[in-house]
Amino acid sequence: MRYTLVSVIAVCGLCSGAWGGENLQTELQTDVVLRALVDELERSRTDLRLEGLAEPYFLEYGLIDVARAAVGADLGMVSQRYTARSRNLRSEVRVGSHVLDNTNFRGGGWGSSYGGRGGASVPLEDDYGAIRQAIWWATDRQYKDVVEAFEKKKAFMESKMIADKPDDFSTEAPAVYFEERIAPAIEAAPLEKLAVKLSELFRAFPEIQNSHVQIQQLCGNKYLVNTEGTRLRTSGTRVSVQVSATVQADDGMKLSDSVELHAKSLDELPSVDELSKRCRDMVKRLLEVRTAATLESYTGPVLFEAGPATRLFASRFAGNFAGGQRPVGSRTSPNDFEKKIDRRVLPRSVTVIDDPTLESVAGTTVLGHYAYDDQGVKSRPVTLVEGGRLKSLVMSRNPSKLCKSSTGHGRGAYRPSASVGCLILSSSDGADRAALVQEMLEACADEGLEYGIRIAALGRIGGGGGSGGYGGYSRGGGMVPLEMYKVYPDGREELVRGMELGSIDLKAFKRILALGDTTHVRNTASWSGSRTVCGPAMVFEEVDLAKADRDFDKPPILPSPLARADAK
Repeated sequence: MRYTLVSVIAVCGLCSGAWGGENLQTELQTDVVLRALVDELERSRTDLRLEGLAEPYFLEYGLIDVARAAVGADLGMVSQRYTARSRNLRSEVRVGSHVLDNTNFRGGGWGSSYGGRGGASVPLEDDYGAIRQAIWWATDRQYKDVVEAFEKKKAFMESKMIADKPDDFSTEAPAVYFEERIAPAIEAAPLEKLAVKLSELFRAFPEIQNSHVQIQQLCGNKYLVNTEGTRLRTSGTRVSVQVSATVQADDGMKLSDSVELHAKSLDELPSVDELSKRCRDMVKRLLEVRTAATLESYTGPVLFEAGPATRLFASRFAGNFAGGQRPVGSRTSPNDFEKKIDRRVLPRSVTVIDDPTLESVAGTTVLGHYAYDDQGVKSRPVTLVEGGRLKSLVMSRNPSKLCKSSTGHGRGAYRPSASVGCLILSSSDGADRAALVQEMLEACADEGLEYGIRIAALGRIGGGGGSGGYGGYSRGGGMVPLEMYKVYPDGREELVRGMELGSIDLKAFKRILALGDTTHVRNTASWSGSRTVCGPAMVFEEVDLAKADRDFDKPPILPSPLARADAK
């Protein structure tokens, strides 16, 4: 988000009635939404209780006040328009104590399974009474659910052998932090103009069966208040551009690729000329791949260029770096990363950090940057892997046996949980492109292979009939090699197609032969938690590739109307 700081007050050891002084009081007077949240929070803190049942020890309200707009365009014509305006409340009620409360329990109903969180739609107008009414109703309904869940949890624990259970909630310092409140409003015309401009260039390529441009924008404010004294408001925008295209080979195989960009605003996107060039480059790649030879199978060393390597690393590791205890009544996965702390999980040259305080990496804006997480904890860098060994995990306020405090990574607008922000993998002995190719070819020679494989881009393979498909994606998480080359010892490269990745498990990353010296920055954007993952090219010791084996649709009988000489 684009931060315009109005006031930042570090608040520790706050007392009721003394929250933040003059700046906070000014914000409460000028921001009706903030005042309604705080006032209803204070009322619930003192009055929300039922005789004979557990009282709340913690309450929190998170509210997203946002406008959304989406525009779709095909071949220079708008095909979709969507606008929405919403205010959505997330309420969290905890009864009991930090040591044992109604959360972290499977089997106690909705309120316990999801951490005692509820929600409601809030009126869009700045009507103080109407907003408080919506907050009150959501809180009352939720409290009645969580007190019942708390009793179920205690009864369940009495019948089980439970030892060394972590506390249910960590204690963190509250903070008061305000960014300038912005009007949640989006002008759709610039989105439509860009979508039309990008989509019309596909008229020049009749070989492209399907193309689509989708542009989305979010704009608004996020609030967080709790009974510990935290008072936060952040604001900003997010813009996403996705351009997709599909071609079909003579054997029926459909190949799809996309250009995907995320930015803080329209002004921060590349120019129209640059975006158009990227789209044409994508078309050129698809048309070349369409006529490439197919490869039956391959098992051996593979060089993933930085883009696909970073995407692969994100899919396999980002979720595993999230720490936290297992809910009572569930079981821990054998692959839980907390069990691997101090063990080697990556090559010895590798360091991995997560640093959401960064605003740019390698000259690229970091969309995973944030000042405070969605639980009000200040962001900070965390070293996750050092010398290839797992050292720590990113944490929310859900403690585990080894990690007792939040690292400022409690993310998610509606269900905050541990999640990475800006994940960066680097190697102390990163090599250039030529050295990576040589490393791969030497490994191929050791295996008696006449060539290696270089994967420059990932995409989709589709066109299969029947019900046995899976959306055109590989079983390995949707990543299918699109631009892929045989690489020979004499330097020749041959473009091939039609292969799917076999399973690439965590052990395959541990056996990586070499890593590059150039960082690729991959941003993904959403209002509930944008993320950045950065990494270099990687040479894997062994990867299985198999021919996409399915029944492809026949190509169209007639050529595209765009191929006609008189098509306009």
